[in-house]
Parts: sequence; C-alpha cells; structure tokens
Amino acid sequence: MKNIFLSITILLAAQNLYAYSSKGMKVYKKMCLSCHGSPYRGAKMHTIDEWEEIYEASKTPIKHLHKSDAEALKILDADYFTKKKQSYLKDFLIGNAKDAGSVPGCDGNYCGS
Repeated sequence: MKNIFLSITILLAAQNLYAYSSKGMKVYKKMCLSCHGSPYRGAKMHTIDEWEEIYEASKTPIKHLHKSDAEALKILDADYFTKKKQSYLKDFLIGNAKDAGSVPGCDGNYCGS
C-alpha cells in the first residue's frame, strides 16, 4: 500500500512538472521563438544556476535581459505575458537548461538536445 501511494505521488508530481514545462514551452513559442529559435535551444543558452541568478536579480528578469532591445520589449510588454506566464517560462527555461540533463524528443520544431 505504501508503494502504491508513493507511486501515485511521483506520477502526480511528474505530471505537474510536465504541465509547467508544456505551458512554459507555449509561452516561449509565442514570445521568444522569433528571435531565439527553438525552445530547447533557447533554454540551453544558460545553465540552471545562470537562469536562477537571472530570475533572482530582477522582479522582471526577462525584460531586464532585453532592456536595450526595443523590439523585444514591445513583445514582452504584451498583455499576453502575465506574471503567471512568466512563471511558466521560468520553469521551462530552468528545467531545460544546458546542464539540466533533459533530453528532449521531437516537439514539432526541434529534435534532440
């Protein structure tokens, strides 16, 4: 019984992580794809520690990274990019960073890591 409970807990946690990653990928595709390319390639621009540092350094980390790019800021100022969606993007970027150990499959735009 204990093993069943543990298995269910692990399965639910994995589904939750996948949901955030999936939602984050959708945000990435809408906001970042045109400049940074495929989602996994974009996430691998930094390590986990680097992404976490970027997110800890500012209340609006992605906007802060793009502060000198007027075109990017115009995209990031869209009503679509809510605080919740910023959180999804953060989870996706950290979960797929260059040292995250994830090996993505094909997502329709990209195959491999």
